[in-house]
Amino acid sequence: MAYGGQRQIREARSRRAAIVALAATLVAGRSSHAVMDATTECLIGFSGVPDADKNGGTITCTDCDPACDDDGAGTANGSCTFTLQLCANRAEGACTGTALKRVKVRGKCRGTSSLGFSPSGEASSCGPMSGVLAKLKKSGTKPGKCKIVVMTRSSTKPRKVDKDTLTLVCNPRPSGEACPTTSTTTTTVSGTSTTTLMCPPPATGEVSQCAPIVVGQPIAGTYVLNGTTGEFRCTTNSSTNRFGTCTDDAQCGGTAGMHTMCLQLPWVTADGQVMPFPSTVQTVFTVGAAGSFPTCEHGVCVPCGNPHASCAGIPGCEVAGNPNGCIPRGTQGCCNQPGFLVPTFFVNILGGLCSRVDQIDCGLGVVNTSKPQTGDNEVTKNADTSDPGADCCYNGHPGSECLGGTNLNDDPTLAAQGGCTAAGAGNDYKGKIVSTIGNGSPDANGIHYRLTTPELSTTWSDDPNQSPPGTCANGATYDDMELLISQLVLQAQPTTAGATGSFIDMNGDGCRRAGQGFIAATNAATDGPITVGPSPGPLKPQPYDGSSGAVSAAVSEVFSGPSSPIKDIGFVAITPNMPAAVVAPPVACCCSVTAGCPE
Repeated sequence: MAYGGQRQIREARSRRAAIVALAATLVAGRSSHAVMDATTECLIGFSGVPDADKNGGTITCTDCDPACDDDGAGTANGSCTFTLQLCANRAEGACTGTALKRVKVRGKCRGTSSLGFSPSGEASSCGPMSGVLAKLKKSGTKPGKCKIVVMTRSSTKPRKVDKDTLTLVCNPRPSGEACPTTSTTTTTVSGTSTTTLMCPPPATGEVSQCAPIVVGQPIAGTYVLNGTTGEFRCTTNSSTNRFGTCTDDAQCGGTAGMHTMCLQLPWVTADGQVMPFPSTVQTVFTVGAAGSFPTCEHGVCVPCGNPHASCAGIPGCEVAGNPNGCIPRGTQGCCNQPGFLVPTFFVNILGGLCSRVDQIDCGLGVVNTSKPQTGDNEVTKNADTSDPGADCCYNGHPGSECLGGTNLNDDPTLAAQGGCTAAGAGNDYKGKIVSTIGNGSPDANGIHYRLTTPELSTTWSDDPNQSPPGTCANGATYDDMELLISQLVLQAQPTTAGATGSFIDMNGDGCRRAGQGFIAATNAATDGPITVGPSPGPLKPQPYDGSSGAVSAAVSEVFSGPSSPIKDIGFVAITPNMPAAVVAPPVACCCSVTAGCPE
């Protein structure tokens, strides 16, 4: 019994020792296992998705919804394409970047395998964009799902692991329901344009390989460009050194000591008139999602709100019966939430006038942050005053230039228009303006902007009780019974890369312009081409480091119509800006562009 008792005690001790050894082994083994917790959550994640799903979740889309289905199909096609990107080392909270092995991606849907990439060191980096296809089931009548599992681990010890799962769901479009009529691209060729939609709120927390618009900030978001003053430059009317630097008119072909041709930026010229422009112009724009690397061209939307809201700056155009003679678009209101803001300013002609610019529709454009710069954002606008007919293209020209895609060959003859005179072809709003983007060469290094915003320019003689002679009171409005001098619809397209405008004869009838042009009807250079560039001219992009702002210019033509004494004119606007700044919270921006004429 004693022997047996001792044996039992020894066995019990042995069992306890084995348990302790096993526990020690398990503890030791656990301490060598990889870490996967809040300190590793930022090592890999999804981009191009709502912020709540960047570390996994479920995203749902309906077939042919352009807000989420990126296949570009205008009809339901039994699938949804989700454009995704993986980004590594997006430091957040307790998680910091670390050196990682290649990102592993699992999933059966087409496009999944293209998401994998090898992160670069401990810095934030992103892989390629890929369209992942989720197909409907049961002959397109049941939702289809696609599960993507991504994982990465650190290349050094202690091992850190991050694993995320994203489920993509494609729902069928209800039988008989049409797809939304908008797409996510815009093209302007010879006066025709597709419709554009950029409605979802900007993605937040997105990391891109492209240079940021604001250092340290994700590209997707809302920004503001605030105007500022610039250097002195010779104006469009200068006989020499046009757009060159100057100290007085002597460098511009004028008289020393004078400043009628040598003016400090910003300024605007139109039909020979020179107008100092407010330095407090403001442009707010939204980038819905970062463009793909390496082109890094990011689509931009300039908000408007309701384009036909009551226009507080020109109540004289809202009087019943339009007794003040506003142009048709002037009576239809303006944006109540404009992204483009221009304070009322003074025009020093005819004893002193007031002028203002109101945004009348949403705007579109691009910001290019490629480094080195690969964008090509010069804008060339050519105009012809001859009536192109209802199809907005001249007889015999290809259908691709026409509204609706078909040439109706319906142009009235020049004689039927009253000849190439101010009382004839110049006495209406008809004509054609063709906008061309790019000149075949990359732009200068830096961040370039190219924006298009529809505007209504109104110039009037203000009530002397509100604006004493020779002045324009701050915040002055065009009111009932005040004298309207001119009202123009402008399709301004400022760019930092270079801008050119010309009146040309597009249809061979010998008539290109019936009015003052860019300078004056008697000036040989009034038809152009008028070019503002980096040389000659002050245009420049914003430096990548945001140390200074950009300088942009808009050059275009206007058919000012029967109410205007100046008829067909050209305008040049040069505006220096401060560096772009982030607007918080970001603003969702939708823009639907309707094809029109003259552009």
